[in-house]
Amino acid sequence: MQLLDWGDSRHYDQSGSRPCALCGKPTPLRSHAGEPVHKVCAEDWNHSQPSEARRYTHPDKQQSQRDIGTWRFHNDGPTAPRKAANVVRLPRPDIQTLELPAA
Repeated sequence: MQLLDWGDSRHYDQSGSRPCALCGKPTPLRSHAGEPVHKVCAEDWNHSQPSEARRYTHPDKQQSQRDIGTWRFHNDGPTAPRKAANVVRLPRPDIQTLELPAA
């Protein structure tokens, strides 16, 4: 199971908890699309629905689903540009076979 990296503070809504779109329990966490969802619920959904598009189902069963504009719950992008690594190839050492004298 792939774990999501939601380290950015934008995933935490300080205005309060709302019901998770997947389990219905209160959560202050938000997906990238602003949908209230526990990180663990999002990871479980991604794992159990490997090829499905993500749809938000409102807790009211009389309303239809609406597309929240994302295909999957996804990770935060890199926060800092990656530094270029300088790779230096060293010459291979000449390995000689050591012969031991007979005992």
